[in-house]
Order: sequence, then structure tokens, then C-alpha cells
Amino acid sequence: MYRFCQQIIPKVKVVLLCYHPIFLSFPELIKATERGDMGSDSKISTKAWAGVVFLLLSATLESLSNEFVTLSTNEGIPGLQILFLNRLSLLILVVIAWPIFRPKLTGISCKQIAVFILITAAHNLELGLAFISLTYTVPGIAHTIRQGTKTILTVIVSFIFLGEVLGLLDFFGIFLNFVGVVAVGYNLMFGKKRVSVSVLTFLLPLLAAAVGAPLNVFDKYLIDLQDMPILFLLLGISSTGCLYLPAMTYALEKPVWKMSLQTVGYLIGLNVTYVFALVFWFSGIQLENAGVSTAISVITVPISIVLDYFILSDIPSTLKLVGGTLVFAGSMIISVFTVWKHRKVEKRTKLMEELNFDGPAEEK
Repeated sequence: MYRFCQQIIPKVKVVLLCYHPIFLSFPELIKATERGDMGSDSKISTKAWAGVVFLLLSATLESLSNEFVTLSTNEGIPGLQILFLNRLSLLILVVIAWPIFRPKLTGISCKQIAVFILITAAHNLELGLAFISLTYTVPGIAHTIRQGTKTILTVIVSFIFLGEVLGLLDFFGIFLNFVGVVAVGYNLMFGKKRVSVSVLTFLLPLLAAAVGAPLNVFDKYLIDLQDMPILFLLLGISSTGCLYLPAMTYALEKPVWKMSLQTVGYLIGLNVTYVFALVFWFSGIQLENAGVSTAISVITVPISIVLDYFILSDIPSTLKLVGGTLVFAGSMIISVFTVWKHRKVEKRTKLMEELNFDGPAEEK
């Protein structure tokens, strides 16, 4: 266990140092929020940067958690057991936080509760597919396929259901995402692995993205537009997972409960990083729209490729690097352009307020 900590802690410090300027500005964000300066002309746009900070933290922690998934799988821990322990950890966090924050939910119908249960179950399905995909490849490849495709689908779905407007730069970013995913897929299909394994390696992240993209839109709808407390959504995700995952684990796999201290360390690292990644994700999507949130979270692709190299000693091929770079570039174009439009609306609203006019409604 001590040797494991010696190997992991320096790598975690390197990742945190990359976001050092963001952490320095976080107290200023909190102060600006308390003052209500959401549209000030200062260098930091509180509303935009708070969401970006949460999403970057979520992406970093998710990348680390998926490295722990691969390490745990290599130690013989089944995927469904890992997912069950993950949901159990999340449920424990919710139980601890519930009496502290005391979330309130009023005016919800039985039909809305049924839809809510369906959505929380779908969250477990998406994570299950993502975890299983990591048994067929390293996290860098899985993230490139899943996040690139998820960004494309989320932008499209959010435009249809939430009215998020797409511009020419958005479509250009989507095109780069598509080319990047195709490049990575080609590398997988015709690489050194067997064709059957490569097909699963490519299809499982695609299925996870197909499930996750509509969920991003539903999350935004529930948390932001319907004012559903984040803790309530986390409770639904964790409780539904804890209900059926134990039975599935014993029916489809052989759970392993006798393990080394190093494996226990992997599982602790996995659950801690992913639980907080999920909390930061919901906090970020509450402040940003669904398309921007997904586009920012694609930074997990280069982080995972770097972590694969240092932790798993996986040297990326040229085609994989090119595909991952294209996916990242396309998603960043979508992100920057959408945030720019968001800031433009903020400035216009502030100007209207200064002129004693009613500010225009923010574009959704």
C-alpha cells in the first residue's frame, strides 16, 4: 500500500499543478457570487468560470477514477462489483450530506417520479457500459471514443429539446469530433488486437455515449430548469444502483472480496475520485448548458492518454494521438464559442439594466 501511494501521489500532484491558477482564483469566485456580481466587467466572469472550474475538476477526477478502474480490473475485480461499490460509496456520501444541506423538493407528481427513477437507472447503465469498455482497452482510447461521440450527440439533442443554438463554428467542431472518432475507430479495428475484441472496444463506448448524451440534457432540465436538488438526483442514482447491482453481480460474475491492500487502495481511489467527479459534474452543468458542459468534459481525453502513459505504460500510436487531438480540438471550439455567446448575453443584459430596460432572456 505504501509503495502504491509513492507511485500515485506524485502523478496526482502534477495534474493538480496544471490547474493551479484556477484554484488561486476560486476564493474570488466565491466572493463575487456572494456579492451577486454575476455580470461584472471584472476579469473573472463568476457564472462562467465557476461552472468551468467545476467541470475541469470533474474531468480530472473522472480520468483518475478510470485509471483506477483499469488497475482494479487487472487485479481481478469484476466490473459489476466495482460499479456496485461505486454506487454504495455515493449512497454513503449522500446519507452524510443530507442532514447538512437538507434539500427540499415540492410539487412533484407520480409521473415525474417514475421518469426520475428511469433516468437514474439509465445513469447506472451508462456507467456500466463505460466500466465494461475499460476491460477491452485502456482509458485513453475509451475516453476518446465516448467523449467525442457524446459531445456530438449532446449538442444535437440539447439543440432539439433545449433550444441551444448551433453556429458555423459549432458545426466545424462537430466535424472535427467526427473525424477524430473515425480515426480512433480505424486504429482499433485494424490494430494488433483481434477483430472481435476491437469491435467491442469501439462499440461499448459508443453505446455509453448514446445513453449518456440524452441524460446530460435531462440532468440539465431537472437540476436547472426544474430546480431539483443535486443531492436528490445523487440519491436516486446511488439507491437504484444499490438495489439491483448486487443481484446482477452474483448472477453474472464471481465477486472477489479477498484482496490485497494494493487492490483495496485502487478501489478506494476509484470510489473517492468518481464520487466527487459526479458531484462536480452536476454542480457544473447547473451553471453551464448541456453542450458546453460536455464539450469541456472532453478534456478527459488528453488527460487519460497522459495517465495511460505514466500509470499503465501504454504508448499511444500516432493515429490515436491524431484522433484524440481532433476530438479535443473540436470539442474545445464548441465550448469556447458557446461560452463567448453566453458572455455576450451577460454583457447585453447588464447594459440593458444600466439603461433601465428589461434585459433579454438568456439563450438556452
